[in-house]
Amino acid sequence: MINRLLKFRSQKGAALVEFALVALMLFTIVFGMVEFSRVWMLLGIMNGAVRVGARYAAILPDVEDNLDKVTTKVTDVLSASSIPAGDIEKIEIDLSQSPTMGTPITVRVEVTFHSFFGDLFPRLNNLSLKAACCMRREI
Repeated sequence: MINRLLKFRSQKGAALVEFALVALMLFTIVFGMVEFSRVWMLLGIMNGAVRVGARYAAILPDVEDNLDKVTTKVTDVLSASSIPAGDIEKIEIDLSQSPTMGTPITVRVEVTFHSFFGDLFPRLNNLSLKAACCMRREI
C-alpha cells in the first residue's frame, strides 16, 4: 500500500514538470501568434492609408502645390486607426514626372511597430514597416 502511494506521488511531480514545459511552449506560440497578427493588421492599415493618399493625390488638381494635404490625409487615416503620430517615421509622395494625366503618383509610408512582448520577441520590437501604393493621375 505504501509503495502505491509513493509511486503515485512521484508521478504527480513528473506531470507538473511536463505541464510546465508544455505550457511554456504553448504560451510562447500563442504570444507569437498575437504579435504576428498585430504586425499583419498594421500592414493592412498602412496599405489602406497609402491607398487613400494615392487616390487623393490622383484626383487633386494641383498636387505639386498640395503635397501637405496628401500627407495630412494619410496621417488622418493612420491616426483614425489608433496609430500614434510619433510612430509614423516617414510619408513620401513621389511625383517622378510632371503631374499630367496618366503619370504615376506613388505614396509611401513607414511606421514603427512596438511589440507588447518586447523581451519575448526582441526582433519584433521597434520593427520598421513599410507600405506603398501607386496610382495614375486622373486630372
